[in-house]
Amino acid sequence: MKSFKSGVKRVLHRFGYQILPAPTWSTSRNVSQKQGYRLVDWKKADGQYDIDGYRNEQERGNRTKIEQIWTNEANLKFVSQWLRGRGDSPKFIVCHGTRNGFEQRVFSSIWQCEVVGTEISPTASQFPMTIQADFHEVRSEWDAKSDIVYSNSLDHAYDPAKALRAWARSVRDGGVILLDKASDSDPRGVSDLDPFGIALPDLLVFLLETLGEVASIEALLDVPESRLGATYHKMIVLRIRHRA
Repeated sequence: MKSFKSGVKRVLHRFGYQILPAPTWSTSRNVSQKQGYRLVDWKKADGQYDIDGYRNEQERGNRTKIEQIWTNEANLKFVSQWLRGRGDSPKFIVCHGTRNGFEQRVFSSIWQCEVVGTEISPTASQFPMTIQADFHEVRSEWDAKSDIVYSNSLDHAYDPAKALRAWARSVRDGGVILLDKASDSDPRGVSDLDPFGIALPDLLVFLLETLGEVASIEALLDVPESRLGATYHKMIVLRIRHRA
């Protein structure tokens, strides 16, 4: 464990970050404070997740924000060009938590390949290249099939480790997970709709703890067009290696 923590610190240092004690946060919600992050407790009294309640909240938020787009074309083109420069040439891309299918349309136009997005709300049927699905759940037909998995919606996960493991399982050996991360999903932004709040340095630790056996942090990229009002906006590139 000590050597693992040392490895995490070296990775953080390479990207200009260090581990600091997590601050205390006040909240009237039923929120658990973990090591550097906050997570809304979507469990029922029996310890099982209230999946129906979670899905209802996500659907309500989806319908309210259906016209809103979190990401932008410039950033998706930027990271695609960065990957192309490293020899990536995807044939199948999966995007998670896509609301109105914007990411699919952009990636499809850039790469001219098959792209599919998941959206937990029934509104998924309204948009091309989109299926209704809970991104926490493994889809066996995607096992080791995707070249790229992209998401800016990890903050919507009730169990972020479960979601990340499902995403990694769908990536072929040598493929990548792209996580679009800005300061608006830091711990102070936690709500029932956005259950997972974590700052960037702690997210890097969380990623290594969750996916360290199959993934490495290849890059931490500054995007060309940051979120309005964001104190930071990065694209995290995780390279998946299922085989040693």
